[in-house]
Amino acid sequence: MNLYPNVEQVGFLEKNKLTMAGGEFCGNATRSAALILLKGRPGKINLKVSGVKNYLKAGIRKNGETYSEMPIFNDVNKVISIPNTNSTEFLVEMQGIYHLINFNYKQIENLSTDEIKKQAKSRIEQLNLNKLSAVGIIYVNQKKEQYLITPVVYVRKIDTLFLETACGSGSTALGLVLVKNRKSSINLIPIIQPSGMSIKISIDYKNNSFKKAFIQGPCEIITNNESLNVKIQL
Repeated sequence: MNLYPNVEQVGFLEKNKLTMAGGEFCGNATRSAALILLKGRPGKINLKVSGVKNYLKAGIRKNGETYSEMPIFNDVNKVISIPNTNSTEFLVEMQGIYHLINFNYKQIENLSTDEIKKQAKSRIEQLNLNKLSAVGIIYVNQKKEQYLITPVVYVRKIDTLFLETACGSGSTALGLVLVKNRKSSINLIPIIQPSGMSIKISIDYKNNSFKKAFIQGPCEIITNNESLNVKIQL
């Protein structure tokens, strides 16, 4: 991370197994691994990723965008509204990470990056979420049917706190909240990341249950040395 200052998370890839440095799950790292293993060519692959029990499907679409299955639970009760917040905060449990979805975006308007991170860490501690292996706070700026996020992710084992340029699992967690509230599936809904680009979210919903979830978007390799530094082009 000192060698590449723009790196926000580190993963180690061995054959079809991806292990993140903090043992967390990372959707964008899963897409990156698929890009490497498929050598940039359209196709699909099964990956074993840290923080997740089962193999996940990932690959490259014909349009060049990479995708990854997301490790969600089928139970809609894994998405809960935080009491006394007027349904502006929802805690979403996923395999390998939790996310607190916060729709009160005014809390961070006009704040600096350090101030946002400090506020996020404080809220994580208030809710005793700092005991979890990995947790994110996803601040959501909703403008009609457009969603922009500011994701702050804490990984306990390696004690990192980043305001990320893009967050696939946080975008998926937002999607799960939308699906539960709407009681219907969503397909390729763009979630605008801090970089200004989007991650597209698709979640199947049937019989009051979440089924499958996928993220999709551009991805490219920017350095190819002894270890591959992969940038999510978002």
